[in-house]
Order: sequence, then C-alpha cells, then structure tokens
Amino acid sequence: MTIDFHSHILPCLDDGSSSVEESLHLLDIMAQNGTDVVVCTPHFYCHEISISSFLSARQNSYEQLKPYLKPEHPKILLGSEVLYSSKLNQLDDLKKLCIQGTNYLLLEMPYLRLSGQMIDAVSDLVDCGKVKVLIAHIERYLNFTDYSDLEELMSLDVLGQLNANSFLDRKTKRICFKLMNQGFVQVIGSDMHHENRGVPVNKAYTVIEKKYGSDKISRIEESGKRLLNDMETYEVIL
Repeated sequence: MTIDFHSHILPCLDDGSSSVEESLHLLDIMAQNGTDVVVCTPHFYCHEISISSFLSARQNSYEQLKPYLKPEHPKILLGSEVLYSSKLNQLDDLKKLCIQGTNYLLLEMPYLRLSGQMIDAVSDLVDCGKVKVLIAHIERYLNFTDYSDLEELMSLDVLGQLNANSFLDRKTKRICFKLMNQGFVQVIGSDMHHENRGVPVNKAYTVIEKKYGSDKISRIEESGKRLLNDMETYEVIL
C-alpha cells in the first residue's frame, strides 16, 4: 500500500491547490501513479489561527471536494503540517491536528539553524505525551543547519519524513540516502501543492528500489501502515 504522508491538495486552504478542479487533477495524478492513501496536511501556524478555526476551515475545504471524489482516487486522511513553535506544548487541543486516526503530528521545523532551544522544545513536546512527532521533510533543514544539529533532533523519540522530489535531484538524493542509512526516515510524502510542485511518492520509490531493492519499499510501506495504526515510534522504525 502506497501512502503519501504529506500533501497540500485540499482546495483554497493554504498555498496548495487553489480550486476543487485543481485538487481533483492532483488526485488523478496520484491515482495514476499508484497512491493508495494520501494524508492532507495543510499548513497550521499557531500565531495566525486558532485550532478550532483551522479545523473548521479544513473540514469546509474537504466537504467542497468530497462530492467529486472518484472511486479510483486515493483514500483521503486529514491532518496538518504544524509549524514549530515553543508554545505548541501549551495548546490544549493539539492532538486534534494529528493525522486522522492517530496521535502523530506532522511537525515542520523553521528554516533556520536548529538551536538547542528548538530541539529542547521538541523534546518537551514528545515527553509531554500529548502527541507523537513525525518531522516533515527532514532533508530540507540541511540547507540551514549543520548535520550534527539535525542528528540531535532525530535522536529524539521522533519519526522522519522525506519529500519524493528530493530523490530526483542528484545532490539531494545523496542526502536522502544518507538520512535513510542513518535510520532517520520512515515514510515519504509528495508535499504536492500544484502539478509542478511536488511529485507522487512512487517516483521516489523507483529511485529507492534501484538503490536498495524491493525489500526497502516493503519496509517503508510497512512503517507507514504501522504509523497509521498509531503504533509507538519504536514499532514503526524497522
């Protein structure tokens, strides 16, 4: 089962799809490329919107799309991409932002050097027990921070997600392989915003299979299933 853990395909909600028609087109592309499940993860910024307002807007967006979904489209699960804030731990309803049916929160770190304060705040978020943490597109942060900083972040009780399009560039592909070899990566996402921003997960699978063989794809898919079954992080890491 091919699961896309990161997308922005809900219409008129963030910097992703701008219409129901565009959302349907993106779902057509995913279906044609073998995606079975897509987690819709619109951006959430706690300094801009309340959780209740965000959830209402997300549901409204999904309801606009729902009547036009086709049987061949991937199954849609609702979630969010939550931008890091030191205040997240103080939000009572944080769990409502998690991937549907789980306690896993897709957490986006800021595009800055990862400081000890940030890493400590993520550690506190993990330790509070409200949510389990999946770090979004971990390869991106190496444009802003040292590898040792990312290593420290991923040494916490967290999971890691990579973007599929990062496997299609020679430089970022090497970084992705290094992160996979370190055991920091469990799942893949398209991070699909528009037709020309983001690629289906199976595009990455082709590259990964060429490097590691089909068993690696099976392990990624199994990790994804375990995550959606809300298993503990140590049970998702294979």
